[in-house]
Amino acid sequence: MPKIVDHEERKALIAKATWNVIARDGLEGASVRSIAKEANLSLGAVRHYFNTQEELLEFAMQLVEEQVIERIMEHTKNPLPPKQIAINMLMELVPSDERVIEMQVWLEYTSYKLRKKELKDDPVYQGISLMINKLNEGGFLKEDLHIEEEIIHLHALIDGLALHILMGLVKIGKDRIQALIERELDRLFK
Repeated sequence: MPKIVDHEERKALIAKATWNVIARDGLEGASVRSIAKEANLSLGAVRHYFNTQEELLEFAMQLVEEQVIERIMEHTKNPLPPKQIAINMLMELVPSDERVIEMQVWLEYTSYKLRKKELKDDPVYQGISLMINKLNEGGFLKEDLHIEEEIIHLHALIDGLALHILMGLVKIGKDRIQALIERELDRLFK
């Protein structure tokens, strides 16, 4: 009897192998051959799902984005105060120990797209902008704020924290990250 293969599961396995290769060897080391080896699959099995390296990288990046968005959206279902929901959502954008690989992949891929002049927008900025605008429309934020400036400021904080964590030069734990984000939101909330 032939083995039944779950194609979506196989594609996710290949994408996660891609993340591991990118985290270890950088994007330049993410050849289809090295990804197949990491996934413990034949080159032909990987090519069955992805015709080109570009297609594979796009899928791997899309999976990172989908996972992060899914985790962020879970926080909107919690019956917590809006500020705590915002803190929890922003914490998803800063890599903790188990999510460092997502941020490594994100930065490598973003740099790659920038070099190719193919980066059209920043989902992190868009997410922060959407969140802050919704909070403002809901009447939760102080009235004298320059919303666009606050979005840029918060985006810079989140990106800066993420970068410092990846560089590993400044040791900063999850509690301290949360305290910094909370202090920032204290400035914005009524």
